[in-house]
Amino acid sequence: MKTHRTNLKTWTSRWALACGLLLSLSLFASANDRVAVRPGAGQPVSRHNFGSTLPLNNHEVLPTTSPVSVPNYNNELFNQSPYQQQVPFNFNQQPVSPAPSHSEPSIDDELSYRYTDPRMLNFLRSTSINQLTSLYMEMSQLIDQRHVNPIAYEQRTERALASLARAIQNPTFLQAVRANGNSAGVQQVQAELSGLASRQPARSAQEALGVMQYAASVLNRSLGVPMEATALEFINGTIDSLDKYSSFVPAATAQAPSAGLEERIVGIGVELKAHDQGMHIVGVIEGGPAEAAKLQRGDIIIAINNQQLAGMSLNQAADMITGPEGTSVNLTVSRNGSTGNVTLPRRSVYVSSVTGVKMLDQTRKVGYVRLKQFSESSTKDLDAALWKLYQDGMQTLVFDLRGNPGGLLTQAISISDKFISNGSIVSTKGRNAEDNTHEVATFDRTWKIPMVVLIDENSASASEIFAAAIQENGRGVIVGRRSYGKGTVQTHFPLRTASGDLKLTTAKFYSPQGREMAGAGVTPDVNVPAATAGLEFAAEQDGDIIAAIRLADDGRPADLANRAGSTPNRQGVKNFSL
Repeated sequence: MKTHRTNLKTWTSRWALACGLLLSLSLFASANDRVAVRPGAGQPVSRHNFGSTLPLNNHEVLPTTSPVSVPNYNNELFNQSPYQQQVPFNFNQQPVSPAPSHSEPSIDDELSYRYTDPRMLNFLRSTSINQLTSLYMEMSQLIDQRHVNPIAYEQRTERALASLARAIQNPTFLQAVRANGNSAGVQQVQAELSGLASRQPARSAQEALGVMQYAASVLNRSLGVPMEATALEFINGTIDSLDKYSSFVPAATAQAPSAGLEERIVGIGVELKAHDQGMHIVGVIEGGPAEAAKLQRGDIIIAINNQQLAGMSLNQAADMITGPEGTSVNLTVSRNGSTGNVTLPRRSVYVSSVTGVKMLDQTRKVGYVRLKQFSESSTKDLDAALWKLYQDGMQTLVFDLRGNPGGLLTQAISISDKFISNGSIVSTKGRNAEDNTHEVATFDRTWKIPMVVLIDENSASASEIFAAAIQENGRGVIVGRRSYGKGTVQTHFPLRTASGDLKLTTAKFYSPQGREMAGAGVTPDVNVPAATAGLEFAAEQDGDIIAAIRLADDGRPADLANRAGSTPNRQGVKNFSL
């Protein structure tokens, strides 16, 4: 029985759990769970000794393993989770408005991200050319059988060779593989690779494998690049040719960051993004060591164990913070122009995807919940939050999905089912019958609370499934900015030739009314300009929250909630702006 895991999560504000360090990669919207680092921006700092704790202002290597048995890839796709019965769906693919413009990473970006990822580097150090040969053939078979729109081998090979041509002049790649890229040799090899693509167009996996092996020989002979490094990059380049979400995901060891949706992790409990001075803390996990030491959002980690972080990648910093439970790490932290040192223990931290549970307005009885991603524990944690707010007198719910990059499809369906009493939730369509599903609301104890859903340009995938289900079933009002428009489902296929997964785009998903979500996203009912709203604003200054409270006042969410049980499709709600 295979153990596929299906998720819907984009590179936009993607969360890679790195032993307690959540890596927030937020500047490009792209492939889910690909390891990446994005530079940030910051200000110079001056020094001041905070002492052992910082005072508050108010303000994802492969060990050598035996091959596992070949999974049966033709079994039911979603066997991991308790799904409702899935039936085929006839798609009415309506025209969509133009896709939002998203910057895409270049080949050089991809290379730099890959070869600062501890998982990829450790896999490279432990693999062999024979293993990579087997891995390429296994992945090719999976792509041919399950990818939603596989391209020809000739195109895959051209992209793989282009990746290699860039790799041999990419400093990060050359440093990682311990090779020297002298300019004359590089130009000669690049010409050879370019000619190879035209001289030997691959028309099968076996022919493409021959190209990979020949390229590995050329790079090794001419530039000293290990054959394993060439083969691995050829594989990665091949997968990159498919779409921006498919990727090879090496398994993580206890010492390497993993891109997952775990409930409990070992670490210090912070969420980071890259900054020109180091690492910027964008969130502190409740109950973690960082919270106990009074670290807070906005702090900048400028050194780890006295090693400066300026110019370092997010993956490299994560690797430095990662360590066994019970050990400690020393951080130099900047806050408001001053710096200090703090030593934190690495310990088990519960990571809840549900945060910020509070009453926004006691007079109007408006409650607030933010869902940061759709993880294993989201349904359970959301239940607890909703009951707490209900006991506090909540009469309208503001459900914040801003910056939520997605997550598990099962959770998107389960949480949608909590608020929709009947009607369609989402449909998926791929090349195989097991990828075609139609999910409908069945939960008989639905929350009928009036609700406003907040979205932005970084709300993607599972977030868009939920928002579209609420909107097109007439269940609530959507506020904010147009969502990302990911619209595809990725399935994790465990590999038999290596310890890791092939994450492959296997289907597209469609809204309750049959609208294709890829490239379109969800358009809010109430558009709020980005300049006046967002997670960086305090609640009382956040235009999205201000709009949500106004809506609670004028009764629109309540009207929709009252009609939703008997009106499965949206009626009478017009788009408008504040």
